[in-house]
Amino acid sequence: MRFYGIPFEDRVLEIVERITDGEWLYEENGNREELSAEEVKKKLLELVNMVKSWKQESRHIPAGTTFFFVSTPDNPQAIKVYDLSSLGCSSSLSPARWKVYKKEFEGQL
Repeated sequence: MRFYGIPFEDRVLEIVERITDGEWLYEENGNREELSAEEVKKKLLELVNMVKSWKQESRHIPAGTTFFFVSTPDNPQAIKVYDLSSLGCSSSLSPARWKVYKKEFEGQL
């Protein structure tokens, strides 16, 4: 599955609005939770607000720093979100701290 970096949180919110149905899984630090599409949207909104606050609070994080990676932005099936520990990794990223994906992709990310 190919992921596309989305550097601006407002664009991430536009993509999140395209989530309309399905059974979703939310992973954080190895813990997994099954959520509805509406619950996933709320979780992602929380993550977007958290990343926005990181960028506002630290002048060392450029505005275009990418924390969100989305499969097929027109029809999102999976989203990976990285945290501050991934900054400065130019060749590879540490595992995503948060993952949100449709249940049918379980075990594929």
